[in-house]
Amino acid sequence: MNTQISDNPDPGHTYSIRVVRKPFFLLHWGVIFLMASSVVTGQEHKNWNNSLKPNGKANSDLTITENGKSNYCIVIPESPTTQDQKAAEEFQHWLQQMTGATLPIEKESRKTRARSEIISIGQTKSLKKSGLAAIKEDLKDEGYGIAVNGEKLYLWGGRTRGVINAVFALLEEDLGCRWYTDEHFRIPDLKTLKLAPVPRTYTPALRLRDPLWHVARDADWSLRNRTNAPWAEVPEEWGGRVDYDGMFVHTFHTLIPPAEYFEQHPEYYEIDSTGVRNSHQLCTMHPEVVQLVKEKLRSILEDNPHTEIISVSKNDGTGEYCHCERCSAIDDAEGSHMASLLNLVNAVAEDIEKDYPEVLISTLAYLETVDVPRTMKPRKNVCIRLCNDYVGSWRRPFEPAEICDFAPLLKNWSEVCDRMYIWDYVTNFSHYLAPMPNMDVIADNIRFFVKYNAEGVMPQASYQSRGSEREWLRSWVTAKLLWDPSLDVFDLMDDFIYGHYGKAAPAIAEYNMLLRDQKKKFMVELSETWLNEHYNGIRYGMDHPFLSKEFLAKSTEIYDRAEALAENEQVLYRVQQDRLPVMYVKLMRGPEFVGEEYGNVLEQFEIIARKTGVTHLREGSPDLDEKLDLWHSQWAEYQKTHKNQ
Repeated sequence: MNTQISDNPDPGHTYSIRVVRKPFFLLHWGVIFLMASSVVTGQEHKNWNNSLKPNGKANSDLTITENGKSNYCIVIPESPTTQDQKAAEEFQHWLQQMTGATLPIEKESRKTRARSEIISIGQTKSLKKSGLAAIKEDLKDEGYGIAVNGEKLYLWGGRTRGVINAVFALLEEDLGCRWYTDEHFRIPDLKTLKLAPVPRTYTPALRLRDPLWHVARDADWSLRNRTNAPWAEVPEEWGGRVDYDGMFVHTFHTLIPPAEYFEQHPEYYEIDSTGVRNSHQLCTMHPEVVQLVKEKLRSILEDNPHTEIISVSKNDGTGEYCHCERCSAIDDAEGSHMASLLNLVNAVAEDIEKDYPEVLISTLAYLETVDVPRTMKPRKNVCIRLCNDYVGSWRRPFEPAEICDFAPLLKNWSEVCDRMYIWDYVTNFSHYLAPMPNMDVIADNIRFFVKYNAEGVMPQASYQSRGSEREWLRSWVTAKLLWDPSLDVFDLMDDFIYGHYGKAAPAIAEYNMLLRDQKKKFMVELSETWLNEHYNGIRYGMDHPFLSKEFLAKSTEIYDRAEALAENEQVLYRVQQDRLPVMYVKLMRGPEFVGEEYGNVLEQFEIIARKTGVTHLREGSPDLDEKLDLWHSQWAEYQKTHKNQ
């Protein structure tokens, strides 16, 4: 991949660079040429600030490159891990993009140890002999260390992705590199690089960091932004990700399939509230069910040796649990339907631990199983995935979990389990493109979850297709908060906006503030009922008074200015993607509400939505074509009616 940076008249200025890493094909005279593309996408805005700048005192400058040349080499251990090799290659590549200098990568030897100007990556002998106190710290799997000793720069890390995280921490936090999207990167243009890193070690509080937007599944983006979601398939040789191997949640039917067992063994399944055997859930107190689940999990783990977490959890649906005598007796005694489920989970966890001590068994505290049993506790290798559903964000999506019914549940669970995994809900599942001013709530929640033993957090958003509301901004900001919950959410949003939208950034920042102010206004006027059950909670409709004519008119005026400010086609397209939510609200409100501009809004929405790859406008099956047909029909009827008036 060749990235060309245009001549820079100002050596201190930084250009935003979009690199399309995926090849495209050019057909010419019957021959297919494999091409690579990279283009400069214009100057970033002068108001950009590094929201990730590390705290602490920087070392004296290391002159890594001067006028595009360098005396440094990158040194990896004599027997490097695949993560060491990947970290070195990433550092070499991005440094070359910044400075034009390609530093050699060398395995450690007497010759390299004798050099003073080295960048040591991984557990080199030089690092071990450096005398740095920080190298004694346990960085676990993904923590990292950065230090300087003389002219030598040291980057190292924990057992899996730690050393790669060290490289990207230095590039992002100290040098200001950004990988905002899978295609748009911010890489400083510095022919002379004087690096003054802040010496530090850091281990993330969260083992699972899973921003569940569709766009966040890109493996390269995930690696660079230090998420480790199951859906982003980062290769094991790069340190992997938190892997469920298909056993994520709602696994009862996978563990004991009704098609295979129900006819011969209906007793394996629940007795429902009418007294009838129903295959939807398992009877978790049945001893043969316990044994079958043990055998199934062992089979899965034998075939999938990289599994970190495996789920034994009820199928989705409300009001579904087993009413048999055994299940009812333990649930009644413990005051929670979690008791009969935890009986199965603990038994399986005890068995699996013998041969797979590092694997966690996960289950859902969700709907009927949300309450803590009176005396039963999860085993040490069990993690509880507590869902912020009806007890919080489903009903009150723009208020922090700390003031919702979710708070006492988390506090109670944290007293009996120190391996809490949180399932948060952060989008309108009936309208993926709905304007959603809840980034402050996402930040507050992550901090609250970590305070009470959260080991993993998954904010679930629009996971089914591209093109949801401000998807890249929300994914990038959430990724940073999951890595370091102490970061300021509004600084992060400004970082993204002023780094991503070029000359249109001030207008995008204005819309961002308008959206925040609109929420505050209605929170004050309607108190906590403004999006409560009366307005369908998180699934609020597009006719909600929050989405007023005044708000839509002001938003439209702002986006008109933003499009006019965009300096090229790439930035214009980003602005148009960002505008989709406002257009979507208008289309949902209909031509009688919008008036004569409806047809133009519809035409532009369809062009941008299809270009972006939108297929889902709400949770469920693909519905873009269905919605477009409806809107075209409504517009045609409106024109027909008004033509005759």
